[in-house]
Amino acid sequence: MAAVGLALAPAGGARTVAQDVPSAAAGVVSSTAPPVVDASLPSMQGHRRLSDERGRRAMVLFYEDRAHVYDNDAFKGEARRYLTDNHLEDRLVMYGVANLADVGMVPEALVRSMIQPAVERWGSDILLDWEGVMRRAPFGFATDAANVGLIDRQGRLVFRHTGPMTETGRRDFYRALRAALR
Repeated sequence: MAAVGLALAPAGGARTVAQDVPSAAAGVVSSTAPPVVDASLPSMQGHRRLSDERGRRAMVLFYEDRAHVYDNDAFKGEARRYLTDNHLEDRLVMYGVANLADVGMVPEALVRSMIQPAVERWGSDILLDWEGVMRRAPFGFATDAANVGLIDRQGRLVFRHTGPMTETGRRDFYRALRAALR
């Protein structure tokens, strides 16, 4: 099956963009397949390059600024339980990505101290986007919003949702996740 794009604008201003990944078994390669993405960002635990996971694990990215860090709290917990309950740690990794491009003159050490409790709470590394890398193409994450992105094992952004996660968004996310783990 060829890649299928889906764009929804449910109530509340949320927006979901999902793309089903073509099945390798079908032998069909779509000319509309999403591009391979990469970014290199400092993190709370060192430095991460997204391409380091390519071929090994799919990635879920929660891209948020401080005002929207709790918008998808319930979904983050649900996704974490899904990962653990299904023993997917070797096939899927989740990262928080802090949108810090607009923090101004706040010292880095203070920003890191404010983010550290979230690292401890979720048990995941948090990437630090000081320059707005994830707001630019090909990621296109919105600022002043909570964003959820899914990168498949080939390094393609196959799902993107902006705003609080809706039931439709959840359904689309898990559909894209199943395809990304194939």
